[in-house]
Amino acid sequence: MPIQFRSEKLQTQSLTPDGSQAILRSFEVRYDPLLGTTSRITEGVKLQTTNGAALERFKLRDAACPFCVDQVERVTPRIDPTVSDQPRIRAGETVLFPNLVPYSQYAAVAVFTSRHWLSIKEFSPKLIADNLSACIRYIRAAYASDSQARYCAWNVNYLFPSGGSLLHPHSQVFLDPVPTTIMRFQFEAGEKYWQQHGASFWEDLVTAERGRNERFIWDIGSTAWMTAFAPIGFNEVRAVVRRRETLLQFDDADIGAISVGISRVLLWYGALGYDSFNVSLFSGPLQGAAWFRVNLVMVTRTAMLPYYRSDSMHLERLHWEAAVDREPETIAAELREHEKQLT
Repeated sequence: MPIQFRSEKLQTQSLTPDGSQAILRSFEVRYDPLLGTTSRITEGVKLQTTNGAALERFKLRDAACPFCVDQVERVTPRIDPTVSDQPRIRAGETVLFPNLVPYSQYAAVAVFTSRHWLSIKEFSPKLIADNLSACIRYIRAAYASDSQARYCAWNVNYLFPSGGSLLHPHSQVFLDPVPTTIMRFQFEAGEKYWQQHGASFWEDLVTAERGRNERFIWDIGSTAWMTAFAPIGFNEVRAVVRRRETLLQFDDADIGAISVGISRVLLWYGALGYDSFNVSLFSGPLQGAAWFRVNLVMVTRTAMLPYYRSDSMHLERLHWEAAVDREPETIAAELREHEKQLT
């Protein structure tokens, strides 16, 4: 198996305040098996967990919220008719419309529900599936009208610590002629792996992780779930959608499988005491790429509090180097055990 899981264990030494004893601390540097980027696992790096009382004021209905049911039709923009004959795309409780703060040429927002507040445990598979379905319909329509817009992803920032600017639960579509940095890195490294080994990196990764059984968590339909060997965030969970190169290839079963998995992980995040999170579901270039597989990454963020410390510092944002507190193998074992207790 050409995939390598490379790491280095390092140690620091200092003295107690009175200088009488040595203090030894260990940490581990891990190399991402696809990109070669590094992340660090070290004790003492912590995120704040949730405080129920502190959340109460955020749960109150906000009359000015543009995503609430009495506002969404009145204040949100309509889709350009050259893209879709539907001014807004709906699926179940989801309503999708263009993003007024675009991060991509065909940026869109998809509101999960008319409810202004959802706890992390209320993101049901159906809510997630309807939202993703609406987003894929939009991506399909936009790509049909502009084949240059071939790079896309489905993303969620939930609550302010995750980078979200509105409390009302929503996802965001990225669709653009230019890939983001991580997309470009994945495409380039994935194609190089294909040329060198004649196989998809992501298919080989699933085989390797399932065989090692250290970070592998579940198979759910067409999806395989695991923790990342070299995490880029706290409590990181990843998924690979087998035999799917782009989001345009998804059928209802694929959407259902990824939605069940996300919901399960969010239940676990809630059990740990977290309420804020990020999710990104990366597609290959929409014209197709045999070497790519749709893949997902999700992480917890600092809990929603009136005052909180951001968990993003120079290592994460400037060096693209994550510093997390726990080994992915421990997280995978805990998540498997949590799932057993629910069944």
